[in-house]
Amino acid sequence: MARLVSPYDISDVKISWLDRQTPLQVTRGDGKYEASILLGSDVRDTKPGIYTLTVSYFERGRQWTLHHDIDVRPKSYPVQELKLPQAMVTPPKEAIARIKEESLLISNAINTITHERHWELPLKRPVDGIVTSPYGLKRIYNGSPGSPHRGVDFRAASGTPVRCAADGTVILTGDHYFGGKSVYVDHGNGVISCYMHMSKINVLNNQRLKKGDIIGYSGQTGRATGPHLHFGLYLLAHAVDPMPLFQ
Repeated sequence: MARLVSPYDISDVKISWLDRQTPLQVTRGDGKYEASILLGSDVRDTKPGIYTLTVSYFERGRQWTLHHDIDVRPKSYPVQELKLPQAMVTPPKEAIARIKEESLLISNAINTITHERHWELPLKRPVDGIVTSPYGLKRIYNGSPGSPHRGVDFRAASGTPVRCAADGTVILTGDHYFGGKSVYVDHGNGVISCYMHMSKINVLNNQRLKKGDIIGYSGQTGRATGPHLHFGLYLLAHAVDPMPLFQ
């Protein structure tokens, strides 16, 4: 989490990280002003190196700009080999148009940035089951390398209630080729959570949710080898490891 705290009235707070920019909501309490945001890097898209976090804001009659270098260090991840129906590894031609359309809808959802913040830490764990596939796994599908795992898979028997990680608004629901029955929720400040492979969706687009509300029920829809929940967390459209934020 990045936080800007001042005893003075601050406004027009903006943050820039990994080629993404967003304004931040300012709150006041205990005699101080504060703006906060969750930030992270994506195992697929962010290479090790030094990246600059930039914050600009207006305070005491002038504009201020802060720069802070962040060292993104290399990390090794385990390899997981999976056996799937070949149509889920190399989709048939008749599925390509559907996959492209769904990819655009998902991209628009995870790139959503709304100004008002609704999330609070810690986030709510969506199900209680153990982690079966952690973030960052190098996956091999039927002997062919695939993209790294950009979320967390939790063990969840079919029909297990899936709960919302934080307050927010439903921005996308659907039965997708790869993700199966899926829900995407906007929590504000570029924080988007997603819930995949469910057997049933319990919410509607544009529905306001509270932390812990039942979003749906776990299942085995889409590209799945067994019943489980895939939970993803996007920060300014970067898929990050959500596990530290449950504590």
